[in-house]
Amino acid sequence: MRIRCPTILRNTSIQFRWITCAVIAADALFIFTAVINFLKRYVFEMPVQIQQISNTQYFNAYFFYVDFFVFLLLFTVFLACIVIKKNIYVRICSILITVVSAVFLAYTVDELFTIKLFIFISWIITCGTVFQPKISIPVIIGGCALFMYAQWYPEIFGIVDMLPHIQLHNSADMFTLATYFCIAAVLSCAYRYVILRWEEDDEMTQHLNMVMTQMTHFNRRLQDVAKRRGEEAAAQERLRITRDMHDSCGYVFVNIVGLMEASESSPPQEWSRTKETFETVRMLASNGLQDTRRTLRAIRDIQYPFESNLAALAEIKKLFESVTNIKVTLNTGNTKINYGRTINTIITRTMQEALTNAVRHGKATHIEVYLWDDEAQLMMTVKDNGIGSKQVVKGIGLAGMEERLARIGGILETETRPDGGFHLTITIPLIKETDGDAYEKVEDFAC
Repeated sequence: MRIRCPTILRNTSIQFRWITCAVIAADALFIFTAVINFLKRYVFEMPVQIQQISNTQYFNAYFFYVDFFVFLLLFTVFLACIVIKKNIYVRICSILITVVSAVFLAYTVDELFTIKLFIFISWIITCGTVFQPKISIPVIIGGCALFMYAQWYPEIFGIVDMLPHIQLHNSADMFTLATYFCIAAVLSCAYRYVILRWEEDDEMTQHLNMVMTQMTHFNRRLQDVAKRRGEEAAAQERLRITRDMHDSCGYVFVNIVGLMEASESSPPQEWSRTKETFETVRMLASNGLQDTRRTLRAIRDIQYPFESNLAALAEIKKLFESVTNIKVTLNTGNTKINYGRTINTIITRTMQEALTNAVRHGKATHIEVYLWDDEAQLMMTVKDNGIGSKQVVKGIGLAGMEERLARIGGILETETRPDGGFHLTITIPLIKETDGDAYEKVEDFAC
């Protein structure tokens, strides 16, 4: 069963609704306001400026209106291209065309704050919201400088010759215009920042919800496998333990009882023969004690059949891949199948925690697990291709790993690679004893 995040909940909808759609709506509002003011001023009220335009072969009242609406159409179309198109070359061309169109559509218009301001603020809002600050800031500064220069020196387009009675804008008007431009640029950049943070938080929330669902399903299936294997192993172990108890402990106790009865019924004898009998009884009792310990250890392992050997790692890998659809590479190297219940438990629990963290915090899509036994120590490394972590905060998971390792002299190391990804390495010293697993003398903390 694979759990996927529904398409309707994908985070791109936030950016689409609150950046793409919102910018288009704001642009439409400002452009519509500018057009209404233009019609009101130069069409319905028929101002003196229009009547005074010299009717020459180069320019007249008809060209005055055509100039405004043609460049307005160009401005609107390519402003929409900045918002909708993602291609960098299309956006660069659109920025240049919109700036030039904004200058030319308004260069014969005298209404600075009722027409021109709305036109260019729509351009500022678009650039400040769509682009990153490192791109939008120099673009806005350059565009505003060009627009204000055209308003301060309109004669570069012949406006003074065509409209001799037009009122040139003064320094106070330019300062006010620059102030409005700055306010629009700051607000648009701040708006973009807020939306992107909202998108990031929403993405993280959805990711955590998805991971929690996946990990719940993963743990449930892992418990089902452990329970099934436990029931099968328990049935087999009961038969084997019963046989061992009968063959080893029964034999020992029968011999001890026989020796004691023989000593009790025999006449008094020399101390050397009595001592020999006691030594035989002690040897039998010592062997029986060792057999009993092994049997009790086997009984205890029945409670943790899933962690009885490192074959559980392959089962964990298979279940994790089926639930999360994330590729896991497992390389057990030269390791043995069994290192005793304590080490087996640490390895399996650490792998589970590392896989969970790689998905939950690192957003990894590929995880690699490597194990190696160099006789003196056992090492396990878990690497992923996720986003890594600038600062490792040891939560319950990592703290639990360190606690388990510390009690047997192990070491936990974490590292975020410069090229991305998170690395976790544990090192466990190997203690060799002939009398079973030496780590079983350690307090049973794995439960």
